[in-house]
Amino acid sequence: MRNRIFFIRMTAVLVAAAIFLSGCHRWMSPRGWMPPDSRMDRASRSDRPPVRQGWPKADRAGYTVSMVGKALRIYDAKGREATVDYYNSPESVDGEWYVFIADENNDLIAHPNPDFLGEDLMGPLGVDITGYRHGEEIAGATEEGKWVDYIFLNPASGNLEYKHTWVVRHDGLIFASGWYQVLPSLALAVTKAEPAEYTVAMVDKALRYYKAHGREATVAHYNTPESVDGEWYVYIFDENDQLIAHANPDLLGQDLKEDLGLDSTGYHFGTDMLTATEEGLWVHYVFVNPATGAEQTKHSWTVRHDGLLIGSGWYE
Repeated sequence: MRNRIFFIRMTAVLVAAAIFLSGCHRWMSPRGWMPPDSRMDRASRSDRPPVRQGWPKADRAGYTVSMVGKALRIYDAKGREATVDYYNSPESVDGEWYVFIADENNDLIAHPNPDFLGEDLMGPLGVDITGYRHGEEIAGATEEGKWVDYIFLNPASGNLEYKHTWVVRHDGLIFASGWYQVLPSLALAVTKAEPAEYTVAMVDKALRYYKAHGREATVAHYNTPESVDGEWYVYIFDENDQLIAHANPDLLGQDLKEDLGLDSTGYHFGTDMLTATEEGLWVHYVFVNPATGAEQTKHSWTVRHDGLLIGSGWYE
C-alpha cells in the first residue's frame, strides 16, 4: 500500500512544481492558483446547494453534494455494513465521482481503490504533493458539511488533478465525494529553469502551509534547514515588520525598515517590500545568496497575508 502511494507521488514529479502555482503567472493572479469560487478558505463555511435527486452532472458541485446525500440515505436505510460494502464496489463509481467513507478513527473503510482501505486520513494519504494536509481538514468535518480542495488522482483520467471534495460527518463516520478540475498549470512542468515561476510557487506553497497548519507551525517550519531548496527559501515578517522566519537565523528579529532592508547599493528595498498586498509584489535588490555566500541581485516575490509578509526570491 505504501508503495502504491509512493508510486502515485513519484509519477507526479514532473508536474508537482506546476501544481504549486506554475500557471499563476500565465493565466491568473500570482497570489494563488485556486479558482476564486473554490478557494481553500471556503472549507470553513457550509455553502452546499440543496440535495435533490436527478442533479445534472453539468453542475458538478451540486452533483457532488447529491452523491454524498445519496450515501447518507443508503446508510440510514440499510445500515453501516451494507453501505460500506456498496461503496467498496465498482458499481458505486460514477465516472469521476465516487464516495469514500472513514470511520471514527479517521481510517478509510470504503473507497473504490482497495489499496487505500485502512489508511489513516492523518497519514501519508492525507497529504497531497504540495504538502497540504487535506486529511486533517476532511477529518474536521461536521454534520453541516464542508468543502476541502486539494490535489488527488482522478481515477477516471489517471491524472493528478485539483479535487473539490464535499465532506459530511454522520453518525461518527465521514462521508465524502468530490469532483475534479484540470488546471492549465498541470500541463506546465515548472522547474528551477523558470526561476520566477518557481519563486511564486514557493510562496504559494508557504501560504497553503500557513492555511493548513497555522502561524506558529509555519514560522517554525521555515526556520528549519529542511525548508531551504538550494537558493530558494521562504522569509516571513510579522505585523511589526520584524523578521520571524529566515534561512539565516542570525537575521531573525531584525526590522525590514532598518538596515536589513537596505542593500549594499544604498537601495532601501524594505520600504518597497512593505507596500506588498495580497496581490503580491516583485522587488529587486542585492542580497547574499546562501547557496553561494556571495552578494547577487535578488528577485523577491512577496505577498501580504493575515498581517504577515511572506516571500521568497531567486538570484542572478
